[in-house]
Amino acid sequence: MNDYWSGLIEYSRKRDKQEKMKNTLKEVGGLLAQVIGTIIIVVLVTHALLTVLAFSAFGDEVLTADERVVTLTLLGEARGEGVTGIYAVGCVIQKRASNRNLTPAQVCKQRKQFSIWNGVKKESELWDLYKSPSMGYARELARKICAGRKLSQDYTGNADHYYSHKFMKKPPYWAKCKKPTKVIGNHTFYKLR
Repeated sequence: MNDYWSGLIEYSRKRDKQEKMKNTLKEVGGLLAQVIGTIIIVVLVTHALLTVLAFSAFGDEVLTADERVVTLTLLGEARGEGVTGIYAVGCVIQKRASNRNLTPAQVCKQRKQFSIWNGVKKESELWDLYKSPSMGYARELARKICAGRKLSQDYTGNADHYYSHKFMKKPPYWAKCKKPTKVIGNHTFYKLR
């Protein structure tokens, strides 16, 4: 009989240990679930904040591919000319697009039309231009141009060509014997068509 009671007591102790182990595992599992849930929430909140900050850095929604091309062209051609020079280059882009029945982005990327694209294989090669202080204005003007909003072509005298007399001491071949329509900053504008 003694063996019976000692076996029963031993069985009871083992069962108590197993119950304690189950309860401990449940507590650890619950704690682990809380930690994982907290980590997921922190990651999601961080992602949301970074997304908001990224949009804030650009001022608003992301540019379309065409808007990026036009923005980079405006910055590459006239970032040092202020808003008047950037607007004037925008007028030329729009005039050429109208004359050639192309989109503004197609005009910008045509071979040897805008020097900023000469020899450029990928758009990403020009991304440093986004650091320009003129980026905000160029972006908004590019949006307007790509959306078909008409710029005042009188501003450049309906010019469809220009060159930088800062970098080219002599006019290009196409400007010989032509009268400039306007001189704005370091750019001389012409109407060839």
